[in-house]
Amino acid sequence: MHKKRRYRLLVVDDDQDILELLRYNLEKEGYKVKLVADSSKAITVVKEFDPDLIILDIMMPHPNGIELCRDIQKLSSFRDIYIFFLTAKSEGYYQQAALDTGGDDYIEKIMGLRALTNKVASVLRKKLIIRKSIPELRIGKLVINRRSQSVTINGIRYELSRPEFELLFFLAQNPGKEIGASQLLGSIWGSENYIVDGTVEMYIQNLTGKLGLNLIQRTTDYRYRFDPGSC
Repeated sequence: MHKKRRYRLLVVDDDQDILELLRYNLEKEGYKVKLVADSSKAITVVKEFDPDLIILDIMMPHPNGIELCRDIQKLSSFRDIYIFFLTAKSEGYYQQAALDTGGDDYIEKIMGLRALTNKVASVLRKKLIIRKSIPELRIGKLVINRRSQSVTINGIRYELSRPEFELLFFLAQNPGKEIGASQLLGSIWGSENYIVDGTVEMYIQNLTGKLGLNLIQRTTDYRYRFDPGSC
């Protein structure tokens, strides 16, 4: 019987203390972890290590994280690999640049390791999709635009709060999958403690009321499912 291959994570950061902290916590979760402190060597390591997911800092000597993400995207074998940014930079233009260049999520270091490990587990172990780099989703008459944070149905624009938008965007990328409140919280915000489960129910009710469609269905065990057939 073949032993199941452990998921491989590549972490690129020029701060050795951060690297060792990430190694300890990610290996504790059962992942095989490779660290790179010199970003100029990262592409070579990507090809050799064949990671399932890459975690990048932004502020590094040439190439910085944005440039490195762009270079990774040019490798045909890794065009669809998950790339998460973990950075101390909170300014909106850094986040937009990270997503525009192909990063799938942007996690501020101040949010802590729990946010990172929850999101990594969501995409690798729970097989959920977190791709904030997707500029727009079109499902039937529903259009969700990431850059403008707008939602339109039949060309009519609806105003959503940021949490409502994030919930809709995430669920729409995972149609038909039943996802519990805690799993939603971990996948979107990275921490079950950031927003309580009951608040998710409130946001779902608000979404349904604002959009006038039964896009998100709740099962009897308080799990949620996006129904593309309602669009």
